[in-house]
Amino acid sequence: MANVNIYPAHKDILDSLVTSGKAKSAAASTKTGPFKEMRDAYIFAASLAMALNQPTPMDKMPTSKKDVLPIQDRVFFGADGAHEITAAVVLTSAAPDQAIDDSLRYQLDLLASENLVEQLALLDRYAHAGFEWLLNHRQDESSIRDLVMSAIDTVECAEREAGDESAVQDPLLGLLDMRI
Repeated sequence: MANVNIYPAHKDILDSLVTSGKAKSAAASTKTGPFKEMRDAYIFAASLAMALNQPTPMDKMPTSKKDVLPIQDRVFFGADGAHEITAAVVLTSAAPDQAIDDSLRYQLDLLASENLVEQLALLDRYAHAGFEWLLNHRQDESSIRDLVMSAIDTVECAEREAGDESAVQDPLLGLLDMRI
């Protein structure tokens, strides 16, 4: 069984992001966070770091599993966007020292093998960086909702071809609870 992990340093920001009557902390049970569940906040954090192309380097990831909050893969993959963000992280994460062909072969092999432990460990690096970004920018904003909107504004939209009139929907918007 594989898990995604939320590390102890990020529990306070997680509690602020989540609205849940089931939460143990007072921050989460006040029902002011924009996300309904922890897995949604995790996906948002991972999406933010992926959009900024800033995963936590492997050597900077916490090694201790003490007080880590795991989310089991079967629970995690029940969230909207969980499969997509996992595949996207695998397909866009290349080792800088690998040739393009070798890197692509590794990425496709990892995705095809369904090695969830390795895939989710890679995703953890992005979520960790996203939670760090949120934690570092928290004091710049007046509320957690302003922080989330600031995070969304930080992400630059992809350029579109001239004449492309198709509707563009922010992929992060669907993760938010509609009470914002």
